[in-house]
Amino acid sequence: MDTINNKIKFMTAGDPEKWESSCLPIGNGYMGATFFGGIAQERVVLNEKTLWIGGPSPSRPDYDGGNRKGAYKSVKKVQELLAAGKYDEALALLPDLTCETGDGFGAYQCLCNAVFDFPDIDVSNVTGYERCLDLDKSLYTCNFTHKGVRYAREAFASYPARAVVMRFAADKKGCLHFVMSLANTQEGCTISANGKRLIYKGSLKDNGLRYRAVFELRTDGGVITSAGDRITVRNASSAVLYFTAVTDYSDRYPTYRNGADLRKQADIIIKKCLAQGFYRLYDRHLRDYGRLYNRAKLSLNGVSGEVPDTETLLERYKAGDMTAAAQLEPLYFQYGRYLLISSSREGSLPANLQGVWNESNMPPWCCDYHINVNLQMNYWGAFNTNLAETAEPLVRFLDSLRKPGRVTAREYYNIASDSEHPENGWIAHTQSTPFGWTSPGWDFYWGWSTAAVAWLMLNIYDHYAFTGDIGFMRERIYPIMKEAARFYTQWLIWDEKQQRLVSSPTYSPEHGPVTIGNTYEQSLISEFYECFLNLTVKNYNREDDALIKKTEEQLELLKPFSVSRTGLLKEWYEEDEPDFDRSKIQKNHRHLSHLMSLYPGNLINRSTPELMKAAVAAMNDRGWRVQGDESGAIHRLGESV
Repeated sequence: MDTINNKIKFMTAGDPEKWESSCLPIGNGYMGATFFGGIAQERVVLNEKTLWIGGPSPSRPDYDGGNRKGAYKSVKKVQELLAAGKYDEALALLPDLTCETGDGFGAYQCLCNAVFDFPDIDVSNVTGYERCLDLDKSLYTCNFTHKGVRYAREAFASYPARAVVMRFAADKKGCLHFVMSLANTQEGCTISANGKRLIYKGSLKDNGLRYRAVFELRTDGGVITSAGDRITVRNASSAVLYFTAVTDYSDRYPTYRNGADLRKQADIIIKKCLAQGFYRLYDRHLRDYGRLYNRAKLSLNGVSGEVPDTETLLERYKAGDMTAAAQLEPLYFQYGRYLLISSSREGSLPANLQGVWNESNMPPWCCDYHINVNLQMNYWGAFNTNLAETAEPLVRFLDSLRKPGRVTAREYYNIASDSEHPENGWIAHTQSTPFGWTSPGWDFYWGWSTAAVAWLMLNIYDHYAFTGDIGFMRERIYPIMKEAARFYTQWLIWDEKQQRLVSSPTYSPEHGPVTIGNTYEQSLISEFYECFLNLTVKNYNREDDALIKKTEEQLELLKPFSVSRTGLLKEWYEEDEPDFDRSKIQKNHRHLSHLMSLYPGNLINRSTPELMKAAVAAMNDRGWRVQGDESGAIHRLGESV
């Protein structure tokens, strides 16, 4: 089957002030690099995914992920007040359900920028400019002609080599000249250039995390000189830069350090790169990448072949050109897969809010792990596009949260792990970091999310559902899910008024009042219980009999869904009641949290026609209409059930 040649192409350089929309990214899970495609100056933003402030630090000797001691007492009181209908009194206690302090939460950091200045190039004399990210080859290129010389730049990020490799070339001998330096470096760093090597090292001021980056240049012809903090290449035909970066971070609780010899670690990586050279490294990189990427292809309407440059393609798409649609949508599909492969590989941290790419030391939302939807969404394409291996970092990350999550379970839910019950339940909330932050955030309305872990369990359950890998499930997935199940079976309480087991208090992200047992949490816990019980069939252990029985009993009592008098799937159980607080409800709010079991879950499906119709009605009520045909597709869905 012929397919689209998946290239993101621009005929102009990127805007240095618009990193998100201008840069083209490469990554190998551990590191990321983004290219502006500048002509007389190329700036490359470099990242190492474990470079974070926050966590344990000499200035925070008692760091414990922000947990508020004994907060479960306030949680219990809020439950009682809500059950008694004392809403205002319950709201007054919500600040006691937040973290003790936000100090130590931290943020993902930018490692540095590599800056390449080409003093002999006059931008006004440049023709034939093109920069491209070839998704099929996982290769960045930038090409242009200047005064009769064709210049080519290319780069890739190799997972097997754990390195980023860049090549600069001119098609006429001796015409390549540039100066390399670093910018946007970390405070207190040391930069030293010696011969063909530049070393950038230091420790983060906030937490003492050590880092080391090595840049090693090799040229075809010409002269390499170094002075201070920069390297100069003159009269070369081509030059290859090998780059790697490491830190002493470890996901081991509670220190989160490994004491590694960073110099030795980085030198070994660079030495292996030099022994292979650019083309052998790229060949190995392409085989490794292609083993994942080539598993899925997409073709629409029989359209195949080369696509126009991306700006032209977007203009045609917006104008309603169906050929452009058949070109752009497969490109977008593959770009999502490319980003996941590039930012999540075995041994690395999982993809964060920006994958692995970040230009700022104060990034939006700290560039953290938001687990009330964002981390889950990062991995929605891992299994249904045949990239199960990219989810290994997610499984490892969740496993690393279990120990700190037990502390949070004890302090906020009175669910304690001890010598008699060593793995008695773990929990995390809306946001997390590589340093085991599992407490709620510093504001209840976005920071409290008891069902976040239940949702994440659906992600890792999919690993077994799609791969059938019983060994991985038994060794890696089942222990995480079993301990999460232990938590929820101890957390749920009986509500006399609703006549069901409930999670309380609950808040439906990011919308509405604080209530008892909202559909968001009830449905996620129900979905999780279903998945956990499915795994117990494949991994039956008599020691789990009591937990299995309790889970089965509670699943029947959760009753996650109810339909309003007007036929809508309710977001809040109480919303038909006359005293229900509607002041915080927005008619057309962008979130449809109560439809979690329609997607990504599956408790609402063709075998539940009444719930399906109620879900469709809820979508229409919220104003989620298909542009152009006034929700015709949605109405047809409703009619089909």
